[in-house]
Amino acid sequence: MANQAVEADGRGVYVGGLPKHAEWQELKDHFKTAGEIEFCDVLYSDWGEPKGVGYVRYKTEAEALGAIAALNETSMDGRTLKVAAWTGKPPNTNSQGKMMYQMWAWYGGGKKRPRNMDPEKTKLVDRVKTYQRGSPEQKETWYSFCGEVKDPARHDVPKLQEFCTTYGVP
Repeated sequence: MANQAVEADGRGVYVGGLPKHAEWQELKDHFKTAGEIEFCDVLYSDWGEPKGVGYVRYKTEAEALGAIAALNETSMDGRTLKVAAWTGKPPNTNSQGKMMYQMWAWYGGGKKRPRNMDPEKTKLVDRVKTYQRGSPEQKETWYSFCGEVKDPARHDVPKLQEFCTTYGVP
């Protein structure tokens, strides 16, 4: 969504405590129950790291106040949200950090979480990650086994099972 240059008028809402990998559409879906949203976005640091903060602007001040009352302390992906009135000028949502985040995603280094991973795969990914944290040698063992793609979540279940069986990963 394009940056909207408007001064604070009571329609802006601060959302803190967002899951680090939340995207603007998830934010909008969570907050649309309180009213018509004109604009929303997730904020990033200058280095492209999600800040865990979002900005939502409603069509009316009454909708914004309703969102604060209704959605403060609600949960999103297991995180408790802090919802309050946005004070001051709206954030620059076309920041260098957002561009960095999008660039990393374009080149395959995006920091997005895997969606709807099956429970079996989740357990295998956790086993491999725990194994990697055991020692630098174990991490190197995984790297030599997996090839170019280092993230266990980006491998299929048979590959993860093969690794766990071959190297006796508990």
